[in-house]
Formats: sequence, C-alpha cells, structure tokens
Amino acid sequence: MRAYDIKAERGRRATLETPDFLEQARQLLSRTLPVELRMSGTSMRPAIEDGDMITLEPITADPIKPGDIVLYHSRFDTAVIHRVIRVERFASERCIVTRGDAASHNDGPVPLHRILGRVSRVERAGERIRMVVPRRTFAQMMLSWIHRLRFW
Repeated sequence: MRAYDIKAERGRRATLETPDFLEQARQLLSRTLPVELRMSGTSMRPAIEDGDMITLEPITADPIKPGDIVLYHSRFDTAVIHRVIRVERFASERCIVTRGDAASHNDGPVPLHRILGRVSRVERAGERIRMVVPRRTFAQMMLSWIHRLRFW
C-alpha cells in the first residue's frame, strides 16, 4: 500500500516520493505525534481502500500483535503499510511477518526496530471505518500450522 500526503502538526505535508519521508514519519512518531496519510493502492483492500485517510499512532506499551496494521521501513528503503500475520523469532531478534489483505503471499520478516507506527483509524469519505481483522479460511490456517512445524 502506497502512502502519499503525510500531514502532521501545523498542516505540514510531504509525499512518499520525498527522499526524507521515512525520516519525517520516524521523527513525528518518536515525538508521540499522530500522522495522517491519504492512501493509494489496493494491497490492503477491503480494510483500506484507495483514497482513505488513515491515522498512524506511535508504538507504545501495547505490544504488536497479529491483526495490527503497521507502517514499517522495508529493506528496500520504502514505507510499507501491511497487516501483521504473526510475530516470530528469527536468529537472535524478534520479527513480524506481514501481508497486504489483498495479497496471496506473506512479506519477508521485518525486525521490530523497523516498525514506525500502527494504524489506529481509517476514514472513508469522512466516515470512520471499523477496523476488522479478516477471517482466515481453513486452508490458510492449515498452511500456517504446517509452516510453523517447518517440515521442509
């Protein structure tokens, strides 16, 4: 999901294409300021549609859990907003595995220190949208269970 228009205190705006977008988001969220973004793209449909306004809150005392939608700094130096599928331990650090709601494959593991914020609110056409975790099918649950056992 691509974000454009970052709005914070005093109406300040930048675009995702701005070279320092991730740094601006990191600075604002580290000062416990919420960030509003207008979204573009379809990777998070139906939870977040093209044109929705989202509010990102800093990660605080509440731990990240499956079902949360987070903003993170990818290994390709891009901002990504996807849903947390699971929290795991890879080597010596804890990581999350994410996926866009409309995607068929998980993203690669993301270390916790790359997570910048959590989506706390979604507004569509001026109305607040209830954030619901999509239900998993039986086949998805079985594949997840088999993956955890690591048969291969």
